[in-house]
Amino acid sequence: MAKIITVTANTAVDFCIEVDGLLKRQNIVANHSSDYACGKGINVARALAALKIPCTCLGFVGRQSLGPFLAIESAMLHTDFTVIEGKTRTNITLYDIADNSETHIRTSGFTVTDNACQNLLDKLAEQVQSGDLVIFSGSLPPGAPDDFHAALIEQCHRQSAIPFLDSSGSSLLAGLKARPLLIKPNQQELEEITGQTLHDAKAVAAAARAIVDQGIAWVYVSRGAEGLVAVGEQFALTARVSNIPKNILSHVGCGDALLAGVAAACIAGLDLQETIKSGMACATANLYTREPGRLAADLLPGFQANCEIHEI
Repeated sequence: MAKIITVTANTAVDFCIEVDGLLKRQNIVANHSSDYACGKGINVARALAALKIPCTCLGFVGRQSLGPFLAIESAMLHTDFTVIEGKTRTNITLYDIADNSETHIRTSGFTVTDNACQNLLDKLAEQVQSGDLVIFSGSLPPGAPDDFHAALIEQCHRQSAIPFLDSSGSSLLAGLKARPLLIKPNQQELEEITGQTLHDAKAVAAAARAIVDQGIAWVYVSRGAEGLVAVGEQFALTARVSNIPKNILSHVGCGDALLAGVAAACIAGLDLQETIKSGMACATANLYTREPGRLAADLLPGFQANCEIHEI
């Protein structure tokens, strides 16, 4: 049976702090804090595990930060990381409940070598089989070449696996040349690689269509509160979930949860409309958890029922 593999070249430890009012030059006592093993592919895998879909996580992890990543191992989530000397980068998120805002602080982490990149490529070749769905998510760490995702995608093609790509900037541009089946940029990332300001769904769809014309089967563009634009050779659709509760906890990882829902639907052989609804329901459910991808499955049927899909 086909399986799902996620590859996260630039993993992270997410450190989340909740405060009640954030002022300059003031000592602040946090209401709550927590830390999680993350990175976009880790978030995808965690969401798949919440859906009871087995997944294998590959990627680089700093030796000094290995503990939290080994701890995510479960019956539904298997890990096989490539260990790098040094620390994994930290993403700090400050949640200010006084004005319902988020502040994100990024730190740098390990640097990879050519040998490390080859080791991860070899590990992918060992793990992947024909028909598997492989999701490459996130940025590349220092030391990795811009075409590293492209090399990984080409390995998937050689082994008749199905590659998805969710990256940005030069890594996304280089990855397009290897022709993944699906890419999932957000609107800002699509604007960056096209050099256009995309004012509405029609403009987003037109930019996505130009990428489809390059040989990419599906382009799913996440647009935050505006929902999703999904474009393929035969379709251009918008999707949005209506009537969602207002007690949102975090926007971190919603795009990753969307990709997990789409991947789950693809593995299950669902049609286009159900695939989009699955992705949108997962993305919306992710709003109500602090830990990216830790979805409450009981929320999904209601969000699927309230997902409105329209042709562009």
